[in-house]
Amino acid sequence: MIRRALLLALVLATVTAPAAHAIGGVGYLASRQSLSGGFSDRGSPPSVSLTEWAVMGLRAAGQSPAGMHRAGGRTAASFLARKAPRWRSAYALERGVLAVVAMGRNPSSFGGRNLVRALRSQITRSGRIGPFANSTYWGVLALRAARSAIPSRSISYIRGVAVASGGFGYAAGSGADSNDTAAAVMALRAGRVPCDWRVITRAYDYMRTLQGADHGYALTSSSGSDSQSTSWVVQSRIRCRLSNTRALAYLAARHRTNGSYAYARGNYQTPAWVTAQVLPAVHGKAYPIR
Repeated sequence: MIRRALLLALVLATVTAPAAHAIGGVGYLASRQSLSGGFSDRGSPPSVSLTEWAVMGLRAAGQSPAGMHRAGGRTAASFLARKAPRWRSAYALERGVLAVVAMGRNPSSFGGRNLVRALRSQITRSGRIGPFANSTYWGVLALRAARSAIPSRSISYIRGVAVASGGFGYAAGSGADSNDTAAAVMALRAGRVPCDWRVITRAYDYMRTLQGADHGYALTSSSGSDSQSTSWVVQSRIRCRLSNTRALAYLAARHRTNGSYAYARGNYQTPAWVTAQVLPAVHGKAYPIR
């Protein structure tokens, strides 16, 4: 316990953001790293995807997550490098590229693979990356993170899947939600689409309809506010320098005494996942994170 406390003290001492609630989130997330180098929620084994979100969140908070480790344990970078040879789907490659860049490593040479080349092989003639619209949003963000050329047809594809409400869904023809709309906006901005273009202003208008009286954002009109949806929307608004004061107050109110963020008021599910995905917003960052 003493060695673990020392590790957390070192992590907290290097935090660059001034917000106390954000600092607490870093300490909590660091406490969820295992000896394997991977991150987990309590009662679950270390997860590749949670580790990827964790290193992105930690980097957004001013940390250097590649070398972070428990006393006597492996680093997050070594954990992911051991897993990289098995990444095949577009989603696995996209999260991998984003995480590798957040760790300051080269995604063209990581874990014995060129992850960027593998991801580019997932680009279809239509511009879709992987099987869905959602995988295209994150594919564009991953390519931007890797400083790899973004096909214009991928940006055209994203623009073409906006629904009547102005929002975006998981797949072409599916209903819109705040998370996918936020990801689509971040991808469009990564593709240099101007903030005043109709496709972006209408997406913001749609997301505004999902902001509740508590100032948090909901996934859809039939659900209540939650921290992850709020973080996604805040990040998308950061990309066009829009104000997020009230939404950030919602997130601050979800901060718990142990440093984690609650998913929603009175709902404490998957605190490591939630904290990892909230940290970018409370630090004024948006995907892709360097």
